[in-house]
Amino acid sequence: MDNYDIAIAGLLHDIGKLVQRAGVPIKDSLKGQESVFCKRQGNYYAYKHALYTVQFLEENLKMIINEDIINMAAKHHVPENELEKLITEADWLSAGMDRVEKETANHNKSHYINERLHSIFENINIGKEYEKQNYCYNIIPLNNSVEIFPTKEKKTNVKESKKEYKHLLELMEEEIKKEIDQDSLLITASNKERIYNKLYYILEKYTTFIPSSTIHYPDISLFDHLKTTSAIAVCLNEYYKSKEQKDKKFILLEGDISGIQNFIFQVTEGEETKKYISKNLRGRSFYINVLIDFISKYIIRKLGLTISNILYCGGGKFQLLLPNTDKTIEVIEEIKLEIQKYLYKNYKTKLGLVIAYIEIDEKGLKDYSYSIAKLQDKTLFEKNRKFVDIIKIEKDNFFIKSNRVKNLCKYCHENEAKSRIHMKEEINICDECYTHIQLGEMLVKDRFKYIVYDFDNTIKDADLAVKFGPMGQVCFYQQLRNNNIGFMIENINGTGDFGRLKFVGNTVPLKERTVASFNDIGSMAEGEDKIAILKMDIDNLGTIFSTGLKDENKSISRISTLSRMMDIFFCGYINTICEDLYKEYIEEKGSEAVTLDNLYYINFSGGDDLAIIGPWDWTIKLAIRIKDKLTQFVCNNPNITISAGVYFADSKMPIRVSLNEGEKYLDKAKDSNTKDSICIFGKAFRWNVGPESIEKVMEDGKLYTKWLKEKKLSRSLAFTIMVASKNIKRKGNINFDLIPIIAYSIARNVKDDTVKNPLIEKLITGDVKASEIEFVKYPLMIALMRTRKMEGI
Repeated sequence: MDNYDIAIAGLLHDIGKLVQRAGVPIKDSLKGQESVFCKRQGNYYAYKHALYTVQFLEENLKMIINEDIINMAAKHHVPENELEKLITEADWLSAGMDRVEKETANHNKSHYINERLHSIFENINIGKEYEKQNYCYNIIPLNNSVEIFPTKEKKTNVKESKKEYKHLLELMEEEIKKEIDQDSLLITASNKERIYNKLYYILEKYTTFIPSSTIHYPDISLFDHLKTTSAIAVCLNEYYKSKEQKDKKFILLEGDISGIQNFIFQVTEGEETKKYISKNLRGRSFYINVLIDFISKYIIRKLGLTISNILYCGGGKFQLLLPNTDKTIEVIEEIKLEIQKYLYKNYKTKLGLVIAYIEIDEKGLKDYSYSIAKLQDKTLFEKNRKFVDIIKIEKDNFFIKSNRVKNLCKYCHENEAKSRIHMKEEINICDECYTHIQLGEMLVKDRFKYIVYDFDNTIKDADLAVKFGPMGQVCFYQQLRNNNIGFMIENINGTGDFGRLKFVGNTVPLKERTVASFNDIGSMAEGEDKIAILKMDIDNLGTIFSTGLKDENKSISRISTLSRMMDIFFCGYINTICEDLYKEYIEEKGSEAVTLDNLYYINFSGGDDLAIIGPWDWTIKLAIRIKDKLTQFVCNNPNITISAGVYFADSKMPIRVSLNEGEKYLDKAKDSNTKDSICIFGKAFRWNVGPESIEKVMEDGKLYTKWLKEKKLSRSLAFTIMVASKNIKRKGNINFDLIPIIAYSIARNVKDDTVKNPLIEKLITGDVKASEIEFVKYPLMIALMRTRKMEGI
């Protein structure tokens, strides 16, 4: 029995829970087998889902899974041999239990069928108490539509619940038949690897939104419990095989790519290169995702582990669970140096890989939040010495910048350029930049549907291949008929027919089937042709993961559920939000006025943060919509908030400069007292709380725009009031001399009382603190930008 046999048993050990909840009757050949697979408690047998696990495996995978694997998977409550006990131990450790919770005879028989997966987000508390509403998920496959949002718990009956579970089970069984060749025996390593990966992504799709346990608070996804049980089981197997005696059996490893922002924005913007700027940026951004996906899979494959051992991968970092053996540490050091040498050769110090790891024991898995916090400290330490190994090799050469390239690439000013024909045009460009541009062009809509990881460099027919030297390549396809190639196939946003559902924030506006320029995007705005850079990320994310879950609720499977749910929103649902706002834009403007097929250019979206470029006015709307949808997604929990920076820029401004300013604005929002804010015009506003919220800025901006369009308020007066508002406070003191000037200007220049009176009420008050005189400049700037090009205003 090798690692993949054990991993498959761990991955499938609780699949019987789905079958049992579907109300499927036990087949005749298994009746009376309770004593073999179920645990006796008093005068009855508990844990009957184990019997259903046997039935599922025999009916769906009997041709490829042998009896030993079935016994390992199904006997985890009554283990007899060492391998079966290993699955039992992994099961307990995954759930964070010293012993499995006890089923009781008087347990409500309908409860385990009616109980839904509760949202993990309701359990987050970092200091803000609130009343929980018991939000639950529907029993559905994983997707990126609004269906994945939790809703308030409602009464369900057993018949309806069984019907929903049965439909889900039937869909899963159909996909198993479609994806897995039943004639492929688990003989060769590549066969086992491929079958395991297929089972992994089928289970991910169909068991993400159903609960693992229904006895206590059911907020752990069945998939995350299956995945982490499988990962732990493989680690235990490797550890016990090593015969080493250590206090801690596991290693928790983090890989972090450094220099991401500088790498993405290291594009030369000039007359010759401007045509490909947006594509180059998008390609570079996605290349980072490809890089961390590749490295994480490369490491676990080199160690003989499984993709379940990749606990998290996104936002420029990954976390792996590994066995704590001397061999593991030796291989980690070899791989780390191999990857660092590759990155240095191709990118010098522009990109670097930091690898940090800590040893953890069973308590470290149970209190996984603490382990993560400890790992972050180690990662921070390693970041301060990230090029030490390269310096030892390069010595003095590391500090000497020399570039003997004769034909320097105009796009990066780093590598040797080659002449090539692209879209019937000759361009001089290096291999790296050309790959990034191709990625940026093709990773839109459904142009690329499949990603294939090939660690043997055997694939030759890919539409595009991102190569990593002898380590392997990541291949992209528009169409793929063979689902038995490479290490693993991923299906981008569900556009393909098979493969793991891979969520990618790939919304990009097209104009005449090519990626739109930033000028094109800016022209979609009302008034001024400006673009906006939107940067957003979750507030206090480290605190949420380290202390947000209380007491015993910090198990590895629970944290896995939390991080994956966050990723589903930022990588998957973000596309849906952009698409919905585009539809609203068309409804408002009319389809004949629209030249692009979307408004938004997702430059980066993953983990808990994003960078999006769009028309300036509709980007503010996007920020507000993302905030509102996230609030809904996390069940209105005030402990989980998000901040944003929105920077308005001329579309001709170098995009790297604009993106950097957007980052500064995000920092300002996060530096505000409460965070949970958005920064525009250099000022941080609360989203919808208080008299100076972004909600009020937009409402007043809409009103002032209306008055300007109706010519009830002149642009000159609006501009005068805005300037006065900017100058009303100097060095902390109110300039009272400006107030009568503003009052006189309004009284003299505004004839319509429906405009004059509200303006005076807002701005001219006895109590200066109650006046909106300081605030009014912000909605006025919105209104003036919206009416910039309108005739007669």
